[in-house]
Order: sequence, then structure tokens, then C-alpha cells
Amino acid sequence: MLSFILATTLFLTSSPLLSQVVFLDRVIEASYNTEMVFSHSLGPKLTAESAIVVDLGKGKVLFDKNSDKILPIASITKLMTALVFLENNKRNWEERILVEPEDIIVSSGDKENIEPAGINVQLNQSLELKDVFYASLIKSANDAAKILSRLIDLPPEKKFVDLMNEKASFLNMNNTYFADATGLDSQNRSTAEDLVKLVLVAMKNDEIREVLKIKFYDLPIYTDTGRKFYIRIWNTDKLLGNFIDFEGAKTGYLEESGYCFAGLSNYLDRQLVVIILNAVSDKDRFQEAKSLVWWGANYEE
Repeated sequence: MLSFILATTLFLTSSPLLSQVVFLDRVIEASYNTEMVFSHSLGPKLTAESAIVVDLGKGKVLFDKNSDKILPIASITKLMTALVFLENNKRNWEERILVEPEDIIVSSGDKENIEPAGINVQLNQSLELKDVFYASLIKSANDAAKILSRLIDLPPEKKFVDLMNEKASFLNMNNTYFADATGLDSQNRSTAEDLVKLVLVAMKNDEIREVLKIKFYDLPIYTDTGRKFYIRIWNTDKLLGNFIDFEGAKTGYLEESGYCFAGLSNYLDRQLVVIILNAVSDKDRFQEAKSLVWWGANYEE
């Protein structure tokens, strides 16, 4: 028996995917059926330390592996960063944002190969705000996430990460803690259970949902002399456009977190949230996500 509260009310309508999720004013009014259901097997064998599959249409957990275990979540953090930024942003999307020293990602030692470090913007270069937001989600760029976090006007006693933790509390993500906006800090921790709630709220947001669907994007960057050049960034979600039909997903990786994945699939007209934490490789992360969706979409009660 699995018991945890999902902070949403879910029901089916004739409209597409995410209009089938109704969010109440406090998003905490109802829970889904916590009874586990299984098909002809107990599901795929995973390398992941923790995983969960939730069928939104039926309101049931189809698969669970240590879904209440608190683990580092790496760049899945950026879903919360994007939510909090959008809720507090007062700037225009076209505003040119100048890169400042605090935005630069400094790599050292075994952290150099963190997936991915960023768009590698330089001091005195600039980007439009919309493009900073795009880079933070499409490429999971850490420098872009840092820029977003500093653009919100806050009183001196408050930090952006405080807003992230307040939002987590509001969503009843009771086993979640954020230490920074990028996910580079391994103290960004959550559970697969809690991340279901984050995925649902994030994918309800039009801006986030549409950006996560972009496979690649030519990002314009301006030099200090005003010259514009482009770099092409690619979505870190390798299942985008795959037959398994993920509507949007966020990846994450740190040495401490292993390979993580959080996404929403509409395969075979079944809306399934899939969370994977601490898979052993990049290949395993995506293969296990596909396996869980296929298994969940074909289960028999």
C-alpha cells in the first residue's frame, strides 16, 4: 500500500492532455486512490534507486520503487526555478539582460563534466530574457538558471531559493528542499512522490510546457559591441519526439544524484507521470523511462 497526498484533482475531459488537470486555489484539496494496481507483472527491472509511475486518468500509482526515499535531484530543480521565476517576474521577455560576474559557471576538478555546464556566456555579453528562460530549460543551462534567479527583486532578508522552498511547501512537497536554483548543489533533494506534484504544476504552465517541447533552438547572444551571433542548443530530453510520446520532461545529473528524469507522457492516450532518480547511466535513464511508460500504458487491472 502506498500512501501519500498528490496535491491535485485529476479528471478526464474532452480537451487535450493538460486541460485534464484542474488545480484548485490551494492545490491541496484532494488525493488520488493510493491503492497499488498491477498488470501481468510487477513492472520493469530498473537500475534506478527510486521511481514512480502515476496514471493521471485513473488517479492511481501503477509502479513504485522507493518513491518516498529522499535523494538529490540535480537539474530537475530547474522546473521549480522556472515556476518561481514566472510567478515573480515583472520584466518584459524582450528585455536585454547583461551577463554579470555572478552568472558565470566556474568548473573545477571532477565537476567539469556536469551535464550540461551551461551556454558559457561571457561577461558583458547579453541575451533577451526569453532566451535566458529557453536556455535554462532546453539545454538545462546552469548559467541561465543563475541569471533567472537574480532577476527577481526581493527584500534583503530573502533569497530566490527561499521562494522555491515556499512554493514546495505550498504544493505539499513535504520531503523536498532546495539549496540553489541550478541543481548543482547536491543538497537539492526530493522524493519521486513529491516530484509528481512538481511535474503536474510545471506542465500546467503554458510557458514551461511549450519550451520543453522544443528539440533545438538557435540562441542569439549579443557581444559588448552589439554584434549578434547564434549558438544552437539541444534539448537534454532524448525521448522528445520518440514513439513513447513524452509531452515534456526534465533531466538531471550530478555524481551524487546519478541520472534523473521527470516527465509526462501521453502514450496510447494514457497520461502518465514518470519519475526516475539515480539511474546508473544516461542510457539506462531513458531506456527505463520508456519501459515504464510502455508497461504502464499497457497494464491490465
